[in-house]
Amino acid sequence: MKKSVLLFLFTFIFLTGCKKEQVQPVETPQKIESTDQKQTDSVVIKKTEVQKPVVTTEVKKKKAKQGLFFLEDLEGKYPTEEKIFENKVLKSRLKKLKRLNYDLLVQNWNTETPITIENHIVHSSGCKSHSCPESAFELFVDLKHDNINVYHFSNNTLRVYTEKGFIELPPDFSEEMEIKKNNAKIGSTSDDIESKYDVNLKPSKN
Repeated sequence: MKKSVLLFLFTFIFLTGCKKEQVQPVETPQKIESTDQKQTDSVVIKKTEVQKPVVTTEVKKKKAKQGLFFLEDLEGKYPTEEKIFENKVLKSRLKKLKRLNYDLLVQNWNTETPITIENHIVHSSGCKSHSCPESAFELFVDLKHDNINVYHFSNNTLRVYTEKGFIELPPDFSEEMEIKKNNAKIGSTSDDIESKYDVNLKPSKN
């Protein structure tokens, strides 16, 4: 009788232990699977949080302005304030102008006029501070034909440095240059050859 009771208890304990071992492995994979799902979800969320840089219209315009076309946006502004002579393209091309003393131009470009644009031609004047007739420069950039001209007034002499020939100046620019030439006594046969060049001169509007 005792042997039968002991055998029964032994069998019951053995079967109970097996059930516990069977239940336990089932719970562990479920927890692991749940953890993996959370990790996957977190990765997806991180990916959606990554934003591409926004390219504004202004940035696109600046990138699109190649060569000398950056000057189009500077009408009414002053060359030295906008540091146009530090622009790599303009600086390189001015330095390549035959016989033009680029360093002298930059050095004497102290008193200046704002940039004006007419018929796609950019113009500005600059001269030696307190001594304009001694050394003055007129910069013309033809954006349409990709050409540069620099006029250098030195007392009563004038030298024109051209990149691809002479730029055909619009009426207002042409009139202004003729007045400046007369004031500087360019080509004058008079005994009075003292230059009265004025960098700020503008042609009168009729």
